[in-house]
Amino acid sequence: MKHCRTRLLTACLGLSALTAPAFAQQACAPRYPPPTTIAAMFDMAAVTADTLDALPDVDVVLAARGGQDLSKYGLRHSHLAFLVRNDQGSWDVVHLLNRCKTDHSDLYREGLVNLVGESSITTDLRVGVPTPAVRGALKALLAGAAPQARALHEPRYSMLAYPGSTEYQNSNQWILEVTAAAMAQSGDGTVLDDRKRTLDWLKQRGYTPSRMHIGIGKRLGARFFADNVAVTDHPASERISGNYSVVTVESVFDFLHRSGALERELSIPHQTPVPAVTGTASPRQASSP
Repeated sequence: MKHCRTRLLTACLGLSALTAPAFAQQACAPRYPPPTTIAAMFDMAAVTADTLDALPDVDVVLAARGGQDLSKYGLRHSHLAFLVRNDQGSWDVVHLLNRCKTDHSDLYREGLVNLVGESSITTDLRVGVPTPAVRGALKALLAGAAPQARALHEPRYSMLAYPGSTEYQNSNQWILEVTAAAMAQSGDGTVLDDRKRTLDWLKQRGYTPSRMHIGIGKRLGARFFADNVAVTDHPASERISGNYSVVTVESVFDFLHRSGALERELSIPHQTPVPAVTGTASPRQASSP
């Protein structure tokens, strides 16, 4: 029964994401997956909520979903978000999104279904549970209007944003920087409320970005046709070689593990869509009482 109740609650959260209090409003027309995929999305959101509800005293975690196919780079997950328990006891997704592949991003507060999306049928959800001290600092940073978390948001978006520059930002980079602010505050009380200080703090503590090789053909295509990709913030050596430093899910989890900021990891399995039942009843069956 608990799973059914949570499933219904999670479904409502996903459907009401456009009208619930949010950091920003959606800018793109919605896309509707097949019914079997939508059902799997709700199922995975329900399992996620039930799993998190079973963790004692946990009210904020990091979660990584699939999405962009990064398998050729050895990466399984592409997008990070915070999952935060709200005052009603259910879970909100707080993350940075680049809608419609434009050159800017916004911060969103949505339901769980919005996070798992269509990757719920192909990719597990990777969940990192921070230590109690980091969780407490994160919960405070993300509460209400979240001014400090907003101060670490750069609206100019690039999928390949350079981790050593404040010119652009990608979705994983915002999660990393807000988590860094929570780590600093829960550690020695240092307040990181601007991106330059936060990036310096991460560098001093050994954060290492992933390296992704982008061939010349794709680099030229992105340069001329994709508004959400820019590389002008990267050093000339990276632009020439095509080996770009990028904040990825893997690099964030690696850093948090090395820093002792994660208490544990969980994996929530993807869901197999149940095929829709087709066919029509015979006249005799249709008339049965």
